[in-house]
Amino acid sequence: MAITDNTLLFLAAVVAISTTGVMMPGPVMAASMAKGLKSRWSGIQVALGHGVVEFPTIALIYLGFSTVLKDPRVSVTIGLLGGALLLYMGATMVISRKAQAAKMKKAQGSKVKKKAKTVKDKDDPFPYPPLVAGIITTATNPYFFLWWATLGAALILNAVALGLAILVVMSVLHWSIDLGWNGFIGYAVNRSKGLGRGKAYLAVFALCGIMMLAFGVWFIASAVRTALGF
Repeated sequence: MAITDNTLLFLAAVVAISTTGVMMPGPVMAASMAKGLKSRWSGIQVALGHGVVEFPTIALIYLGFSTVLKDPRVSVTIGLLGGALLLYMGATMVISRKAQAAKMKKAQGSKVKKKAKTVKDKDDPFPYPPLVAGIITTATNPYFFLWWATLGAALILNAVALGLAILVVMSVLHWSIDLGWNGFIGYAVNRSKGLGRGKAYLAVFALCGIMMLAFGVWFIASAVRTALGF
């Protein structure tokens, strides 16, 4: 199942899907926020730790399932599951946008209270260096592996159909989005400059959710077309 045979369109889809996906609240994002209370650059280090787990995961999926992924039945199943996951993620983002904005605002407010504390403070939910926190929160997150086993596998499948070089570009592009977002989260929380406040953030969060819903429909439609031989 190929989502599209247009390389530029595919890479644009990777950027859009990665951007919306990375905004989903999770352990890595929480680590970037927590470590951001200590250092403005910690989010970048958390993202590096995330990449330590993510790149091998992509390689293993490609190497371990490269033959299996060529089976139309497998690709259709992956497309349907990936689309369903996107629909779930999109709906969750739209519904929970206000709650997530409140959590980020609370995290910013706690910066002053925790200013004098060390990284090993008992109240720190991630008592590790940012790089290690990124590795641990990624490797112990079932959602991360579910994402790559379904939606990620669909992207890998399409990338391979366009060429191995595109798979490399896709991988770096996807992780770059993680790097940018978590770096921004850590910096913004540290500087306390409005993250999670106001209608603008709520609008962006909702827009990302709507985009996920749209991509979910696209994935499912592509899988159905493949199944029907169109």
